[in-house]
Amino acid sequence: MAGHPDCLFCAGMKQGFVSSGVKSIVSLSLLVFSCITLKAQQAGCTDPLANNYNAAATVNDGSCTYNSVRYTPPSKVNPLSDSLQETSGLVWAANALWTINDGGNAAILFKIDTVSRTVLQKVLIPAATNTDWEDIAFDGFHFYIGDFGNNVNGARTDLRIYKIPLAAIPDHAMQPVFSLPDSVLGIIRFTYADQPQPPQPVATNSTAFDCEALVVAADTIHLFSKNWLAQSTTHYVINSVQPGDYVATPVETLPVGFLVTAASLSVGNNVLALLGYQASGSGSHFMYLLSGYSNGRYFNGNKRRIDLPDALAMGQAEGLCFKNAFTGYISNERLSVNVSGVPITVRQRLRYFDMRQWVSGMRQSFIFWGNGAWATASNWTDAALPPLMPNRPGQVIVDPLPGGACNVTTPVALAAGMPLLLKAGKQMRVGQQLRWQ
Repeated sequence: MAGHPDCLFCAGMKQGFVSSGVKSIVSLSLLVFSCITLKAQQAGCTDPLANNYNAAATVNDGSCTYNSVRYTPPSKVNPLSDSLQETSGLVWAANALWTINDGGNAAILFKIDTVSRTVLQKVLIPAATNTDWEDIAFDGFHFYIGDFGNNVNGARTDLRIYKIPLAAIPDHAMQPVFSLPDSVLGIIRFTYADQPQPPQPVATNSTAFDCEALVVAADTIHLFSKNWLAQSTTHYVINSVQPGDYVATPVETLPVGFLVTAASLSVGNNVLALLGYQASGSGSHFMYLLSGYSNGRYFNGNKRRIDLPDALAMGQAEGLCFKNAFTGYISNERLSVNVSGVPITVRQRLRYFDMRQWVSGMRQSFIFWGNGAWATASNWTDAALPPLMPNRPGQVIVDPLPGGACNVTTPVALAAGMPLLLKAGKQMRVGQQLRWQ
């Protein structure tokens, strides 16, 4: 602010409510501002969980170091349905888990149960081809399926991302098998800015331009490469989510030391998880937790590696998604190997993870994902309404189903200072008092 000390937005809501047909007067305690005078900035490690935490640091310089951690995500469904032997991507959308199969399989989006082998719905996509589907993302309105696996010779000229509106898919109870109309399918085609065109073929599994991971945020597609040569990952950006032809621009590279197979953003917190494995030895698996990043980058903040079991326990893990701020799922493809002359099969499986102990400063997120009354528990992720006194710093995210709304029809009180965020393009109707106390 010109002529003013910088101000820190402490509590309240950044976006207004969208009200339809509501006549009552709305009384909102929305904004609390606290102005502070900024001191000289000092770069250093700002994560209290790190070995080299610097309490005086005000700017995270990405220098944090951590003790090694070994973690075995517990099994949730073992095995998954035989129709998912090559599950290659996971996403949590509309309070349900969705997955896809790897290349060479049918072009189908699966909605699956998280406590049994049940496939709740198959969404057939006749206008798409599964050349090499590798990951799936969701932005609140659309699914994005990455058909960009490129390990055969690194020379694909048909790299693409399929865009599917959630609103076009009926409830699974009404249509457990549904064929998506060709007219609603969008196709985002791209090339890599740093790959010479036309791309030249190389030996199998020896390209820097393979990709198996994406996330979508703020109308931007973020790709994370699977570099077979350097065992690193490069973050590429496509600055649009609209169908068309684009060039993916490289913005940063991280020497992870393994092959990245999936990516997912924590719901309501600035945490990106990368999953992958080593293609040598026992096939050790890893998860990188990236936090404290800034300026449109993911690799300039905290980088914490979690060591996971090897391939004989994990199979070939290629699916990853957060369900909420802290927890999520990992899935693996069926894997058959020969160990000292003994054939061993690791079947396709769904695992569960909880990462809150490894990332500091995480908020407890209460997410309205449904349609209808605020007071209806089933409209909230994990059926958890925001409590007046959360057990850790919390936030409320209002993200109704496409075409739906969050309706406050009874008095609601939130903890003092708890942010309430309304997702862009979504509706919230306030017919009774909403207040902070």
